Amino acid sequence: MRAPLARLVLALLVAAATLLPAPTAGAATERYPVPASGEWAVDGRGWGHGRGMSQWGAKGAAEAGLTHAQILDFYYPGTTLSALGSFPGTTANPTIGVGLTSLGLLRTTTVTLWTPAGQGSVRVEVVGGAGVTLGAGRLTVTRSGDDFTVVHAATGARHTLTGAAVRVSTADGVVVARSSTTGTWYRGSVRLADVSSGDDAFDVVNDVPLEEYLRGVVPQEMPASWSAQAVRAQAVAARSYMLAEGRRTARYDTCDTTACQVYGGRATVDTDGRVITPREHALSDDAIRVTAGQVRTYGSAVALTQFSSTNGGWSVAGGASTPYLVSRADPYTGTAAGDTRTVWSTTLSATTAARYCPSGQTLSALLVTGRDGNGALGGRITGLSVECSGGVHAVPRASWSLGMLSPWWRPQDPPHTFYLSTTFSSTADIVFDAGYGDDAALVGDWDGDGTDTVALRRGSTFLVRNSNDAGPPDVTFTYGRADDVVLVGDWDGDGVDTLAVRRGGEYHVKNSVTSGVADVVVRYGRADDEVHVGDWDGDGVDTLTVRREAVYYVKNSLEGGPADVEVRYGRPDDVVLTGDWDGDGDDTLAVRRANVYYLANALEGGAADVVVSYGRATDTVLVGDWDADGDDTLGVHRRP
Repeated sequence: MRAPLARLVLALLVAAATLLPAPTAGAATERYPVPASGEWAVDGRGWGHGRGMSQWGAKGAAEAGLTHAQILDFYYPGTTLSALGSFPGTTANPTIGVGLTSLGLLRTTTVTLWTPAGQGSVRVEVVGGAGVTLGAGRLTVTRSGDDFTVVHAATGARHTLTGAAVRVSTADGVVVARSSTTGTWYRGSVRLADVSSGDDAFDVVNDVPLEEYLRGVVPQEMPASWSAQAVRAQAVAARSYMLAEGRRTARYDTCDTTACQVYGGRATVDTDGRVITPREHALSDDAIRVTAGQVRTYGSAVALTQFSSTNGGWSVAGGASTPYLVSRADPYTGTAAGDTRTVWSTTLSATTAARYCPSGQTLSALLVTGRDGNGALGGRITGLSVECSGGVHAVPRASWSLGMLSPWWRPQDPPHTFYLSTTFSSTADIVFDAGYGDDAALVGDWDGDGTDTVALRRGSTFLVRNSNDAGPPDVTFTYGRADDVVLVGDWDGDGVDTLAVRRGGEYHVKNSVTSGVADVVVRYGRADDEVHVGDWDGDGVDTLTVRREAVYYVKNSLEGGPADVEVRYGRPDDVVLTGDWDGDGDDTLAVRRANVYYLANALEGGAADVVVSYGRATDTVLVGDWDADGDDTLGVHRRP
């Protein structure tokens, strides 16, 4: 294929006029009847609550060159980077108490602990009082009334300690049993804190210095192998969030699950205290060390730096007390290599929705009664109901996700249809369904076999299929930003079409169908120029042309500088396509007026060489070599 950019630009121009409008805030209720299949195909955005930092966005920002401080500046506007201990009420590395919720050890009456490998003894003492030193091995602790009873498994010795709390410690942390054969090794000490006087229940709490606590948090919340600046941003956000969150009790400061933030301790170990699975990582340890003591502050207080996996491309505002948690478009989320959570598709079973119908009633439809209007699909759901045989019933706010990754979803529209003609006639030779909703179509020879095929773009995610038929993509990858103008061309003459993104007069060219950074960055023309791509001189390499009114400034190399050829063709208000219409190896121009196409076989002014009608005036037109015969012909992308 030799003229992919014009095809895409044209597709985008026509799509802007023909797409069905997405729901917006205050729009009428969307009604989705139960499908005959019993499930809806669903398009969604984001994972989690979407407030504060988007972790996938932080990765994308780091890949774009931002530092951890700049990432945090973006996601928490109005906050500043401060050092613990430099403002009132803080110390540099405070000890915090973590309630071990994940092990089911809040309000327990018994716990089993043991020593890590290499530890010769363990100390058990009343907090602020007397205690005993025991040999290495396994301990079981129970509580009755005001007494803690400690049983040493190796010797059978029993010790009773009376007090509101008991501390268990070794020189290198303590293991808390997860099962009869495995345990979690925690840094610091373990405190058993009485829930209430005379009650046998107690909470199991890990008391650990903040910086060591973070070593068990950061790699659980973000892969340590991600870009270093993103992991550093995560370290600062996790440190700040822990200090600012409001989940403290009389016995502990935070928990170890997603209700607070995930804390995995040091490692999973066996009954001899030997490591089975590390929970810390050298790369995240480095991020914590480099940012030691750094927090985000707002005024004189540590900011509540909430974060989630991905905000889907638009963040969610916090409350009045957190004005730095803002609602706005996020240019970084959706750009990171490997991001499969910002834009997603799944199915929603009617059975799931039917649970919100009263007993004995059947579900007839889903009703989306409100959206926030931010971003794709009309934005996040702000009202959801089910239409049942006995009437309409509201779905509680906490359930608007209906078990999916976020409440930002929408049942898919009917599929789009593609009609491709391998000759210049009014009849389609290839017809298939692919894509839905706001999907944009791109055309390219993605595998170098000589046949152009249709790929779909969803935000910054590209789904490439190497044959023109229905079916799953052969390649899925991300590139650029969701709001970039995308170009397609064979930029290096290897016979394979790849992507470039345009930002103003700058072009970021990728020479493989993969995620990652651009291979070439070039400037050409003005930011407001209309741009087309083609192999204008038949050398096998696609380059750029800019259009101003009806004049085309053709460049025969992928670089800046003056045009090599200037040509005038058509009218200033024509929609323009480019392609190799006669198979001679050179791309030339065509103009579209409604559903009539005027094709020129030479890069010069004058009358058209071929005039053909195809499709409808409202169709999005595509150009490609659909049968590998060397000639580009027409196709249309028709939305329902």
